[in-house]
Amino acid sequence: MKSKDALYMLKEIVGEKYYQEVLKQLSGATVYFPSEFEFTDKSLRNLSLREDFYTGNYEVADLAKKYNLSISYVYKILQNRA
Repeated sequence: MKSKDALYMLKEIVGEKYYQEVLKQLSGATVYFPSEFEFTDKSLRNLSLREDFYTGNYEVADLAKKYNLSISYVYKILQNRA
């Protein structure tokens, strides 16, 4: 979707007042809206991922699928680099 079209859609969804506030607060920023988003506390997610891994019941690829992450990012979490 083109940015211009997305802005029109945003304005329709939130209304003029909130649209102006969004523009004021985020002017010049690039914002990406993922198709599926669930707010997650990353530290809790990472702790849960490590616990799953150390149970021995999951391979790294399984954890990547379960937590919707790349395999390389799972390795970073396991090495406490994320």
